[in-house]
Amino acid sequence: MPAKTPFRLIADACKRTVTSVVLIGGQALGAHGYQRLTLDVDFLITEGDFNLLREPLSKAGYREVVRTDVAVKLSSDAEDLIDIDFMFVDTKTFEKIKGEGKEESYDGHPFCVPKLEHLIALKLHAIKQQPKVRELKDLSDIVELIRRNRVDVGSEAFRSTCLNFGTPELYQKILEYTQDEG
Repeated sequence: MPAKTPFRLIADACKRTVTSVVLIGGQALGAHGYQRLTLDVDFLITEGDFNLLREPLSKAGYREVVRTDVAVKLSSDAEDLIDIDFMFVDTKTFEKIKGEGKEESYDGHPFCVPKLEHLIALKLHAIKQQPKVRELKDLSDIVELIRRNRVDVGSEAFRSTCLNFGTPELYQKILEYTQDEG
């Protein structure tokens, strides 16, 4: 039997519990033309669905190491299993992101990944919530996604996304970092 991976564990657990996740974070960048090394797997989920996944993930050796109102980090003592982070959103937000996302294969299992605009919005939101922790990595990801996908940072739609999920200062930084892309 093949070794369990976080992707296989989540895919199997979702199937058994009839729950859904959306792959976000560093692993989801590849669906939009940008790869970078990441040491965990991040998923978007409703808190209710996460509660259904807790038991199968616990049986697989994962335990909660950090929990906030909006997220939980799971870790395993098994050297071959990387951490799994879950970000909680309400059902309406989850369904919108999932409904507009696309399916990609990870470790032979299909997962929904957010469309580009939603992935950027999630990263902006993360920076806004924890600027000192998230800005360096997530802003770099946003700029690279913009470059690789030729996003028009001057468009009203992009500006609106930045102001809605980020801050005016973040939008200005993005404009500065991408100004030579012309």
